[in-house]
Amino acid sequence: MNLLSSARTPGAARRPGAGPLAALLLALALALCTACSVPHIIVHEDALSPEEHLKLGLSYEKDGELDLAEKEYRKALPDAPQAYLSLANLYFGEEKWQLARENYEKAIERLPDDPEPRNNLAWLIYTRQGDLAEAEALAKKAVELSRTPEERAQFEDTLNRIEAARAQ
Repeated sequence: MNLLSSARTPGAARRPGAGPLAALLLALALALCTACSVPHIIVHEDALSPEEHLKLGLSYEKDGELDLAEKEYRKALPDAPQAYLSLANLYFGEEKWQLARENYEKAIERLPDDPEPRNNLAWLIYTRQGDLAEAEALAKKAVELSRTPEERAQFEDTLNRIEAARAQ
């Protein structure tokens, strides 16, 4: 009596092909079937929404992680147009004037009823000694679009400074 036969149920007949050779053939057949299967392309979608990327970017910016903030703002685009304003403000803080201007302009285009991009672009033009007539027009529109008394006061301050500079 060998060890394999002792593990079987007493009186059970041995089936043809049920030995180690059959198991090996089955394993080879399974390996061949899986090796010949059609490859699957898996596309992993971003786990974060554009708004979540925007919030993460704001958090990174607050913590001084400006490179990471920029990356998150870019991931939020184009579905979260507020990210253009956040990018512009980031670039303004880094004194990357042209990038700031380009992103303020994109924010104005995509957020036509938001006064903040207009006010901030007006401020950029004013502080960089640009075209004060353009800055004044932007600031006036920002005041016109302001939604709260606090916003209005802030945007009027920008407008007043620009008007004073133009009067000189």
